[in-house]
Amino acid sequence: MPRLTAIVALVLGLFTLTPALPAAAASPSFIDRFDSGTLDTTRWYVSDGWNNGAHQNCQFNKNNVRVASGALTITFDDKAYGDRSYSCAEVQSRARLGYGTFETRMKAGKGSGLNSAFFSYIGPVHNQPWDEIDFEVLGKDTAKVEVNSWVNGTSSGGFPVTLPADSASTYVDFAYVWEPGRLRFFVNGQLAKTLTGAQVPTHEQILFAQIWGSDTLSSWMGPFTYPGHPVEASYDYIAYTKLGDPCQFSGSVACSVTTSFVDDFDTLDTSRWYISDGWNNGAKQNCTWDRQQVAVSGGMLNLSFAKKTIGDRQYACAEIQSRLRLGYGTYEARLKGVAGSGLMSAMFTYVTGEAIDIKVMGRDPSKVKLLAWDDTAPLGERLVPVPEGFVDVGMVWSATKVDFYVNGTKVHSITDATRLPKLNANLFLNIWGSDTLTEHMGPFTDPGKTLTFQVDRVAYTAPGVPCQFTGSIACA
Repeated sequence: MPRLTAIVALVLGLFTLTPALPAAAASPSFIDRFDSGTLDTTRWYVSDGWNNGAHQNCQFNKNNVRVASGALTITFDDKAYGDRSYSCAEVQSRARLGYGTFETRMKAGKGSGLNSAFFSYIGPVHNQPWDEIDFEVLGKDTAKVEVNSWVNGTSSGGFPVTLPADSASTYVDFAYVWEPGRLRFFVNGQLAKTLTGAQVPTHEQILFAQIWGSDTLSSWMGPFTYPGHPVEASYDYIAYTKLGDPCQFSGSVACSVTTSFVDDFDTLDTSRWYISDGWNNGAKQNCTWDRQQVAVSGGMLNLSFAKKTIGDRQYACAEIQSRLRLGYGTYEARLKGVAGSGLMSAMFTYVTGEAIDIKVMGRDPSKVKLLAWDDTAPLGERLVPVPEGFVDVGMVWSATKVDFYVNGTKVHSITDATRLPKLNANLFLNIWGSDTLTEHMGPFTDPGKTLTFQVDRVAYTAPGVPCQFTGSIACA
């Protein structure tokens, strides 16, 4: 594959000579609109005085980077610099960035043998494995962009995407959404390519904007010919929205991306789930959250309630919660609650003042309690019989109603749209006990042994996303 060979040569050279900046803490979300007339050098480092190897016919020149008229512009020209006949340009983020949405509005440079790029990278020069995510517009055909990922030095292959317009004559919006296990590329807000599983990088990366040229990578970039004038790539804005943070501007892909997932608990993905530990929910709770009561084995999440003094409580209980807030959509789990007066096993969404609950009350585990909460007031509460053993439970939450399901059959609906939860919320799975909520949970009795709430699978399917597994209520 000539193209793949070229890329390997390119990237192997690309970062072996680039100086490694000191490691910085992971960055918060930002948007840089380049309106100040100067480059924010606390955010961006300007490359200068080196090149990325023999394949590159230019040297990075800080004088080829400017901010003016509300844009970052980087230039390729025929100014000799160092041992190269041409000058090119690059800026890179000082901070390493993790999962989230990376966006730019970019105008590429036209010319065979040139490359205008928006990408992130980490590698051996940073004492890390080589991970990378790319948007590259080759100057030989600026009506296309190539998207790609690299994981520990292995390329996904590279994928050309036809653009809606010539990116050398008009700005085009490029974005990628990087999540655990999934990487999506967008052009002008439209999904262009999805990579999953082993094709998805896992290490925090540095973000780059770059233009450069090559005399040697002609099979990929085209034969180099200097067009007789400087060639510019311009960036109207560059934005990073950390996964789970609110979108930062109207039209951002981060405002509309979905976070659908299926978790079969082959492992506990701590990038998705936060384990509650060392605290409790107040006087009503006779236990303290204890991460030691959370375990994954045999494809099962096990949340346990045990007699174990922690702080001022005599029992230890268990909870995980999604790191991301989720919105309207389909929530599903296959679970087996515990029996025991004064105990509760639950799957629910919660944000301050709002919640949607599916609860197995230990005093009578043959039923589930289904309800929502509006400003701490219950809404639509109902007890529904469930069979013994593992049960498939789910809810479909929309702006107008919440439908609840047991083993694929709709069993209850809440339709008071004026009071339904409306805010994105975290998803919780937990088991806990109470000495005081006897009216709801029954008088607490020491079970005399450790009890375990088991969850075989949990899934969230955002509106408009295809159902993710056979039998999902999202398929109906």
